[in-house]
Amino acid sequence: MMRLSVMLPYGAQFCLLDPAKMGENFPYIKQLPFKRPLTNDISRTLEEVLDDIKRIKQNYLDNRTRRLINVDPEIRGNEKFEFIVASNFPKGYDRRSIELLAQIANTGSVAGKYVILQHNQDLELPNGASMEWFESLKNIRSGDNHITAIPELETYMIGSEAICDETINTILDCVAKAKPKENKLEFTDVTDTNPENWWKGDTGHEIRVAVGGTGAKKDDLELWFGESNGRQICAHGMLGAMTGAGKSNLYHAFIMGLACRYSPDELQLYLIDGKQGVEFKCYPTLPHAKVVSLNTSPDLSRSVLGELVEEMIRRNEMFKREGFENLRDYRKETQKPLPRILLVVDEYQTLFEDDRDGLGSDLMEKLATQGRSAGIHMLVGSQRFGASGMQNQQSIFGNIHLRIGMQMSEADVTALQEFGPNGKRLLRACKEAGQVVINDSAANDDKNRAGRVTYLSDKLRLDLIKQLAEKWQHKQGLANLHHSILLDGSGQPNLSENPQLEQLFSTYSAQPSQQEWVEFANLPEHQQGLGEKEWYPVEKPANFWLGREMNIHGQANVVVRRRTNEHLLFVGESNEARSGMLSYWLGQLPINHAAGEYQLYLLERAIKGSPWHGIMSRAIDTCGLTDVHYRESVSEFASDLDHVKAEFERRKSMDEEQMLAQPTIYIVVNEAQRATELQQQAGRYGVKEHGELGAVISELLEQGAEYGIHIVMSFDNVRAVTKVFDRRDIDLFKHKVVLQMSEDDSFCVIKSRHAALLQQTTRVPVYALYANASQNYPVKFKPYCYRDVEDHEKELEQLNNYLQSWSH
Repeated sequence: MMRLSVMLPYGAQFCLLDPAKMGENFPYIKQLPFKRPLTNDISRTLEEVLDDIKRIKQNYLDNRTRRLINVDPEIRGNEKFEFIVASNFPKGYDRRSIELLAQIANTGSVAGKYVILQHNQDLELPNGASMEWFESLKNIRSGDNHITAIPELETYMIGSEAICDETINTILDCVAKAKPKENKLEFTDVTDTNPENWWKGDTGHEIRVAVGGTGAKKDDLELWFGESNGRQICAHGMLGAMTGAGKSNLYHAFIMGLACRYSPDELQLYLIDGKQGVEFKCYPTLPHAKVVSLNTSPDLSRSVLGELVEEMIRRNEMFKREGFENLRDYRKETQKPLPRILLVVDEYQTLFEDDRDGLGSDLMEKLATQGRSAGIHMLVGSQRFGASGMQNQQSIFGNIHLRIGMQMSEADVTALQEFGPNGKRLLRACKEAGQVVINDSAANDDKNRAGRVTYLSDKLRLDLIKQLAEKWQHKQGLANLHHSILLDGSGQPNLSENPQLEQLFSTYSAQPSQQEWVEFANLPEHQQGLGEKEWYPVEKPANFWLGREMNIHGQANVVVRRRTNEHLLFVGESNEARSGMLSYWLGQLPINHAAGEYQLYLLERAIKGSPWHGIMSRAIDTCGLTDVHYRESVSEFASDLDHVKAEFERRKSMDEEQMLAQPTIYIVVNEAQRATELQQQAGRYGVKEHGELGAVISELLEQGAEYGIHIVMSFDNVRAVTKVFDRRDIDLFKHKVVLQMSEDDSFCVIKSRHAALLQQTTRVPVYALYANASQNYPVKFKPYCYRDVEDHEKELEQLNNYLQSWSH
């Protein structure tokens, strides 16, 4: 044993049996690096060894590779040669254990299992047992100095004298400290990384790529989706693996293998990192990645599924119109390019968290049952196969044909229903990172394949992504590298990254005409339009983006028109959010109106010297707003209000055509809680009444919007709002943007408790709700926030650059 430990310091495992003396003959067992755990039942331990022999033969050996020692070390990995040492045999061994030992001795050598018997010939075997059962037994006598009992592992006896305890301890300490040679199956062994050979695959029938090897080959362990040879179907997949099992590396190997084999015209990827994961943070520039979602909240995860369900419906409707049943037939007959879509979700249980309505389960069931015909497939993973809160589980799992298991706890393996007995046996043998069991036949227990996943280093992955991005840029003639839709659940969005804003300025070289605005507004959100069907030039609509909705394409925006009550109210304690939204709202005025088509009357009540003072004036100056009346004094603002009131009366006497030609007037009050002159005062009978300024504001709230006069006000709390307005006045704001607040305050402003649930778990990122009086449900979004002067100036400069492109 000492010599075997030194010869194979990290390649040998011992199963040390001593039933008579309960291990006394193996005093150094604790110092051996690798030993099989024993139970009180020797037969059960030996049955586990036999299971390993069956597994190794099934996974690694065939007619070309007949012995474990001939398997490529990169495939074999840390699969060890095992020595089953039976001390003081046959004392303490019953007939069954001797029978199992003989079976291991006769069949195990090809699988690297060797039996060593310390045979006491003075003892008789149990009744019915015979040494003839050991067909290939070799005798080693104490005087022999050359052992050939194990041909693959010849060793020489250097001396026959006993080894002292100190020497044994020194040897075993050195063995324990020795570092094993790493045997990794490299990504380059299974995937061609030469750019000249990329993108030659066709996804008309399936997507398929090698992620590792089983033993006989390095690249015969494959994952695939679609229809294989028109017969076998593999619609969706599921991965279960405990932390540290190599799940992330499998994702990377699979994604990059697909990206090298298929072009972005053939395959699109939607990648979701659940929980606080950032495993997919390297993929936004991968040309195949349509959507990359990091730190994904449950709402955001479900929204991605919702987008794919909509895409599935669009595709299936198109197939039906043109007389086809599925993607395969459509592509075969029309020869039109339409990529397959693969959704990869890590920690997929987030889909069902905080989901009282079961939306996540409904969406997943729709994709599971109907997605394949549209060429949409899912690979979802977690530490377990099942997920708490998942509904319709039988229907969903019935369409999960691909089952992937890696190292899992014994309890989880025992509880599995996704694998049969043979699959569970193979899963129990997954003891190290990278070992995997794959079943692509909906858990048919005869279709399990076990092997090792290829290792893809971070450096190679990043290099490949860069090369793939450059290849796609060159092929498409793009000015810049591809960037996917990036959804980051941990940070606030930037206005400059708004795809609808980018689409507007890239489509039109000058400020859009009325008809062009109609076209842009009517364009669906998934095509970077507003998705706004009610856009009538006669109402002088103006669009303002406030942030990003909790879905792929939605951008939180407010459209004000010349209709009743078209006013905007901001309420919430977060100065960063309110100041950011309002300043970017100001910066967008020139997008909607040419010079001379609008007037701005602004009362700035932010405290001088505070970080929030100067934000509005910076937006006005940087974005080149015209016809601006900027006030910090309420008395000066009162004079402006008198002027607006007179203009209001004048417009009331105009005919519709005249009034339509008048510029739109915006009255903006920032930090309105500090404009005490606007607050209601106790009247003659103790009833609160508006003062002079408040009365003008109230009147304009009620009737001004129809005449092109819109009011925008920002408060830091609801109590301040109620000092200025009564409930009737609050309802005159059709558009309300609210931040986290109490339930009572939420009901006061938007007549629901939703604003009290915005920051349930964390204060960052900041969330907001947009409530429109004509809609039944408020929209949750992440607002454009003010972070610091540098960031604010950068964003405003980018907005101004867009505006300048229209003026040239």
